[in-house]
Amino acid sequence: MSAGVAAAANSSLFFSSPNPPPPQPSTSQQIPNLPPKPKSLLQNHPLYLPAHANLSLQFKEKILCLEIMGVDSGKALSLNPSLHTASLHSLHSIISFLQSKGIHQKDMPKILGMCPKILTSNIKTDLIPVFNFLTHDLKVPNSNFRKVINKCPRLLVSSVRDQLKPALSYLQRLGFREIWKLWLVKTQYCWCQVLRRP
Repeated sequence: MSAGVAAAANSSLFFSSPNPPPPQPSTSQQIPNLPPKPKSLLQNHPLYLPAHANLSLQFKEKILCLEIMGVDSGKALSLNPSLHTASLHSLHSIISFLQSKGIHQKDMPKILGMCPKILTSNIKTDLIPVFNFLTHDLKVPNSNFRKVINKCPRLLVSSVRDQLKPALSYLQRLGFREIWKLWLVKTQYCWCQVLRRP
């Protein structure tokens, strides 16, 4: 068999294969019925849809700020829609305040991811009373603020008058002392569980 006949035979066998490989489309060839790739996950968020055409620079900066801290911006906006109108300055103020209380940057994804409402709290009327409660009522040493908050971030979005003090009274009636240490050991009387009591 000549080389030309062999090449023809090989070519015939290749094209008669029952499962030929699909041809690769050229770069100029358009593939129909494929949705365009979204620019970002934020594009699917309900708060993004009505405003995406005129999305402000400040809003983009807030999203970037959350993502840099390791906080899921889409989830945070869903759980706390007030973030949409919060100023970037207010977010920085809250982060700085938490850091002044010993909270580390690496703690922020967990704390703010679980309770994004913290980001729109009022430092004077919401956060400072909680830390005063930890200091004066629970007798938590300042050096242990970080451990306590990491154990139960929900504390920072709880009302001192309506939730924290009643929960403290409940635990005291059960005979507990040095209650803040409950966060530092495995116990069924987790403070967060007490806060969920009706």
